[in-house]
Amino acid sequence: MLAKLLKIFIKNPKITFFSTLFVCILLSSFASKLEIDASAESLLLENDKDLKIFRELSKHYKNDDFLMLAFEPKDENPFSKENLKKLEDLHRALEKVDGVQRVFSIINAPLFQSSDTKDLKELLKDIPSITSKDVNQTKAKNEILNSPFYRDNIISKNGQFAALIIYLKPDVIYNQLIEKRDKSLLESEKHFYRLEIKKHQDVQRMIVKQRLDSIKNLVKKYENKGDKLYLGGLSMIADDMISYIKSDLVLYGLSLVFLLAFALWYFFRTLYFVVLPLFICFITLSTASGFFALLNFNITVISSNYVALVLIITLSVVIHIVSDFIENSTKHSKCQIQRLILKTLLEKAKPSFYAILTTMIGFASLVFSNIEPIIKLGIMMSVGIAFSLVLSYLFLASTLVLVKPRIYVRQKAKWNFLAFCANISLKYRKMVYSIAVLAVILAFWGISSLRVENSFVNYFKDGSEIKKGLLIIDKNLGGTLPLEVIVSFKKTDSKQSKNLDSFEEEFETLANEDTYFFNSQKTRIAKKIHEYLEHKAYVGSVLSLNSLLNLGKNINDGKDLDDFALAFLNENLPEEFKQDLLSSFVSIENNELRFSMRIVDSDPTLHRNEFLLELKKELNELLKNDGVNFEITGIMLLYNNMLQALFSSQFNTLAFVILAIFILFVVIFRDLKISILAILVNVIPLSLVFAFMGILGIPLDMMSITIAAIAIGIGVDDVIHYIYRFKEELKTKNVKEAVLASHLSIGSALYYTTISVVLGFGVMMSSNFIPTIYFGFLTVFVMLLLLSGSLILLPSFLISFIKPSSKFLH
Repeated sequence: MLAKLLKIFIKNPKITFFSTLFVCILLSSFASKLEIDASAESLLLENDKDLKIFRELSKHYKNDDFLMLAFEPKDENPFSKENLKKLEDLHRALEKVDGVQRVFSIINAPLFQSSDTKDLKELLKDIPSITSKDVNQTKAKNEILNSPFYRDNIISKNGQFAALIIYLKPDVIYNQLIEKRDKSLLESEKHFYRLEIKKHQDVQRMIVKQRLDSIKNLVKKYENKGDKLYLGGLSMIADDMISYIKSDLVLYGLSLVFLLAFALWYFFRTLYFVVLPLFICFITLSTASGFFALLNFNITVISSNYVALVLIITLSVVIHIVSDFIENSTKHSKCQIQRLILKTLLEKAKPSFYAILTTMIGFASLVFSNIEPIIKLGIMMSVGIAFSLVLSYLFLASTLVLVKPRIYVRQKAKWNFLAFCANISLKYRKMVYSIAVLAVILAFWGISSLRVENSFVNYFKDGSEIKKGLLIIDKNLGGTLPLEVIVSFKKTDSKQSKNLDSFEEEFETLANEDTYFFNSQKTRIAKKIHEYLEHKAYVGSVLSLNSLLNLGKNINDGKDLDDFALAFLNENLPEEFKQDLLSSFVSIENNELRFSMRIVDSDPTLHRNEFLLELKKELNELLKNDGVNFEITGIMLLYNNMLQALFSSQFNTLAFVILAIFILFVVIFRDLKISILAILVNVIPLSLVFAFMGILGIPLDMMSITIAAIAIGIGVDDVIHYIYRFKEELKTKNVKEAVLASHLSIGSALYYTTISVVLGFGVMMSSNFIPTIYFGFLTVFVMLLLLSGSLILLPSFLISFIKPSSKFLH
C-alpha cells in the first residue's frame, strides 16, 4: 500500500509538490493568529480545589490585582520636600491611567498621630496625610516608619525606599465567565465558556498591555538623574514573560536558520541539501502553527519550546532520509533517480514511522498532567511531529525527482569519532558496564534529592530590569509572592437558637449584627496568628485586623482597643481608608478574618512545598483549641499545586510511557531481550540527568519538568534506527562486524541529528528567561548522553547478549 502511494507521488512530482505546498500555505496563513499567553491563569489547574476556594474567597475581600512601584531617591530620603513632590505628582499621574482603580502610598496614607487633633471622633471626620497642611512632618515620618500598616509595605524599614501600590480594576467579565464555566454540568457548555473566556482574554491581553505600557512610560518620564523606579507585580511578570517568549521565538528562528544551515553544509557539503531540509522544517512549523491557531491554541511559557522542538525533530527525520538516500546513491550510482528515491523512502519508512510513533507516545504522556498548557504542549508536539513525517515524505518524494540531484559524496571528517565509539564497544565493554552501573547508583542518590520550585524572581537574568525591581521589592518592601490565611468562625446553630428565651434570642440577634462582630475571641485569635506569621521564616509583610489593633493601641495611649472602639471604627472610617485599614482583613458577612502576607521569593533556602506543609501543620497546632477553621490560599499555593501535580503526574506517567515504548519495541523487534536492552539504553542516560540536577541542587521548574517526556520521546529514535540497521548488517556479517558497519553507516545519521539537536537547544541558552536557559542546557546534556548510549552502551549490549543462535538474527 505504501509502495503504491509512493510510486504515485514519485511519478507525479509536480502535482505532489504544488498540491502539498498549497495546503501548507493555506494552513500557514493562520499561523499569525497563534497567540502568546503568559498570564497566571494559563498555568493554574482548572480542577484544583484550592483554585476554587481562592476564587470564592476573593469575592469576600475584593481581592485586587496590584502592581508595586518602588521609588529609590538619590539622597535616600523619600520624605524630603523635593521627593514628596515627585511622589505626589507620580501618584496623581498613576491614578489617571486607564484601568487603575486606586493608588496607595505614603502620599495618601492616613495619619492618626501626626496632627494636633487628639479626639478620635474629630480625627475621623478629616483624616490627614503627609501632604496635609496641619501635619507635623517629623511626626508624620516617624508614624509612617513605625506604622504596622506602612512599614515593609509602602516604606522600607530603613526608610530609603517608598512604594506606590497600584490597584488595578478587576476583570468582572472574566470572573463571571469562570463562574459560569465552573457551574456548567455539560461538557459542551464548559467548552462554550472556555471559548468565550479565550475570546475575552485575547481582548483583555491588549488592554493589559496598553495599561502596563502607560505605567512604564510614566516611570521613564519620572525617572530623574540618580532617582530610580522599579516596577513589579504579577501582571508585570506576565508581560515580561510574553516579551521574552516573543524575542526568544525570533531568536530561535533566526539563529536556527544559520546554525542548522552551517550544520547541514558540514554534513552534506552541498547547497541543495541545506536549502531543502530547512524548507521542509519551516514549512512544517508554519503549517502546524496555522493548524493550532484554528484550534484556538495558545503558546504559553511552557509550550514556547514547541518551535525549537518541531524544527529539530523535523530536521532529524529529513537527515535520516537524506543520509540513506546519499548512501544508496553511492552504492547504486547507475540506478534511476526514481528507483533510488523509492528504495530510500521504503527503507526508512518503518524506522521513521516507529521513531515518530515512540516520540508521540513520549509527548502524549503530557496529556495526563491535568494542566492545560502542558496538555496542549503534548497535543501540539504529537500532531506537529506527525506533520513532520508526512510533509518530509511528500516533499522529498517530489523535490528529489524534480531537481534530480547528482550523486553526492558524504563528509567523512566524523568517522574518527564513530570508529572511536565502535572501538570502545568492541574492546572496553567491562568499563562501559561499570560506568553504566555507577550511573544507576548515582541516579538513585541524586533523584532522591530532586525538588520542584517556582521562583518568579529567579526566573529572570541578573541585571534585567524586571529582576532588579522584584529584588528591591522582595528584600526591602515585604516580599513579592502573595499568600493568605483565611480564618472562619462558626456561625450560630439555628436549632440551638430555637431553644433560647426571648432575652437570649434578642441578644443573639444583636450579636450577629455588624456592630457586634468584633469580640475578644476574634481579637485574641487575630493577635495570635499575626504574631506567629510575623516571626515565621520567609514571611515579609503581614497585614491583618491585628495591624489595626496595633495602630489603635498607638493612638489610644498604649491601651488596647476594645470591641466597641473597633465597631466604632468600622462604622465611621471613611470608605477611602476603610479598604486599606479594615475591610481587606475582615468579612463580617462571612464571619471571617483574613491575614495577608507577602513571601520573600528570592530567598535561595525557601522550599515552597515544605514551607506550605509546615505552615498548615503549625496553624493546625496553634488553633486546635479555638474552634475555628482556616484555609491557606493565594498565588503561591496555586503555583505550588501546579508544579507538584505536574511533578507527580510526569513521574507516574513516565512509567506508563516506558512500558508503552517497551511493548512497542517488542512488536517492532520481536525479541524480548533486545527490547529490554533498548529501554535501558534510554532510561540510564535520562536518570543520570535527573541525578545531576538533584546533586547540584537545580530544581525542576515548569519547563524542565517536561524533559523526561521529551528526552524519552526523542531518544528512542536513535535506538530504533540503529537496531534496524544492525539487523540488516547481521544478514551478511557477524555481530562485531555488524556493529562496526552500523556505526559507519547509520551512526553518521545519529551523529548528524544529535549535532542538530545540540545546536537547536543550545540556542535556548541565550534566552533572558532562566527556565528556558536551564531547559536548553539540560536537553543538550541529555541528548549527548543518549547519543553515547546509542553508539557505546547499545552496541556493547548487542555484542554481549546477541549470540549466533539468537532468534534476532533471523
